Amino acid sequence: MKRIFLLCISVLSIATATAQQLPDYTQFPSLTPMINPAYTGTRGTLDARLNYRAQWLGFDDAPVQQTALVHSRLLKGMIGIGALLSNDVTGPSRRFTYGFTAAFHLRFPDVEFSAGIGLNFTRYTFNAADLTQHWTGDPSFAPGLNTFDRKRNPNAGLLLYNDRFHFGLGLVNILQSKYNLGETVVRNENHYYFTFGYNFHGHPDFVWENNLFATYVKALPLTINYNLRLHIREKIIAGVAWRLRDAVALQAGMVFLGEYQFVYSYDLGISRLRGGHSGSHEITLGYRFDYNKRGGKYKNFDQFQRQKYNLF
Repeated sequence: MKRIFLLCISVLSIATATAQQLPDYTQFPSLTPMINPAYTGTRGTLDARLNYRAQWLGFDDAPVQQTALVHSRLLKGMIGIGALLSNDVTGPSRRFTYGFTAAFHLRFPDVEFSAGIGLNFTRYTFNAADLTQHWTGDPSFAPGLNTFDRKRNPNAGLLLYNDRFHFGLGLVNILQSKYNLGETVVRNENHYYFTFGYNFHGHPDFVWENNLFATYVKALPLTINYNLRLHIREKIIAGVAWRLRDAVALQAGMVFLGEYQFVYSYDLGISRLRGGHSGSHEITLGYRFDYNKRGGKYKNFDQFQRQKYNLF
């Protein structure tokens, strides 16, 4: 069962002219600049994140992702800049990406409008030695095949937000780059991202953070993610998440030393694959540098007329 599943993943990931879908994260609220560059600098601090995700434990060579992301603001808060690294490994295929993002923030009394652009550089590698074949005559999977290709792809996005809500539209893989891997071609399809979030509280010590995230990729099912987190005194985090037709997740975390955050989530599979794996694990470590406390030249928090929240 495991080998059949791995073979299916490998075929889907490198088949000629296939649609290549980017990784999906349970803790997507921490990684929004990756899916929409307009989020770059929206936190008003120097914000850095490390994320590790191990998916579908129990399957041989199941997907594993490592991600690093940092972004901040310049020019009195008008411009956000950021950088990212990601490493996505599934069976015999590996996609290593580094990229840069920038956003222009137009400020109104109680809301900001942001427009962002980004550019990703990706090295896509395929190694047939890591693939178990049931038909060795397929030239697309020659036993000695070990090849790679490099491409660059721009991204863009729009965002309307304040400390209480955000509404964004992002487009990744604008050029739909094609990777030539021996006899096969892998194409990066356009990824359209819709994000919406709303924060509220009944008591100042208990803030509810709601986030909805949907992805549309041509020829693939619509992906919908919902994430709910409860922030207790801005120090303890507890929450649940749901991914349409795939998984539900539990998450917990904490803010420590004032500048660091740790969040862990565990996905429980609800798809037909649930009998073959024991779930997925994801960890995010965050760090923020608050310019207000360190004598920064522009005001980041309390920037909106009806400012209520300062979530990490």
